[in-house]
Amino acid sequence: MTGIRTTTGSGRARWPGSGRVMAGAAAGALVVVLAACGGGTASTTTSAGGAGSTVQASPSTSGTPSSTAAASPVSSALATAYQSERDAQATYANVLARLGQIQPFVNVHESEGQHVLAIETVARSAGVTLPTTAATGQPSPSTKAAACRLGTSVEEANIALYDRLLPQVSTSAAVTKVFATLQGASRDAHLPAFERCA
Repeated sequence: MTGIRTTTGSGRARWPGSGRVMAGAAAGALVVVLAACGGGTASTTTSAGGAGSTVQASPSTSGTPSSTAAASPVSSALATAYQSERDAQATYANVLARLGQIQPFVNVHESEGQHVLAIETVARSAGVTLPTTAATGQPSPSTKAAACRLGTSVEEANIALYDRLLPQVSTSAAVTKVFATLQGASRDAHLPAFERCA
């Protein structure tokens, strides 16, 4: 299975099994997100078999949190995206709890956790406090086919959400990069995986 790695300190991360090393830093961390739902190997391009993405959340240019971050469109967009990604993760956890460790839910659930981490990282760099409201997700259907249809609708909604949010974060290159990468993972990896299993 393709993998996901987060490193701190040196800011270097290695793709599992590939020997490739990525370098960079974001508030002391490089977050490498691999949308590991369709198989394939790690890369920065997408393919029908899977998608790999590198999310590097850059610190704010001033090096200190913005005092107006809480009231900004970027702050609001981060909160909305964060809740959406956590809801998706909770929905897939509900499916796994009811139907067992089935694919593509195992891999997509893991990937959603990395999406959540990527948003947390870039929000911390921007000095934005994210909501702590619990995410319960949607209940699991009783069959895999129905669960895959649910996954398809969740990912379609997520893709549409980023279409709305990306213009709101155009003033932040770091947040724009994270949002575009997460949308790409949903569009190019998660959604096709659910469409195939439905």
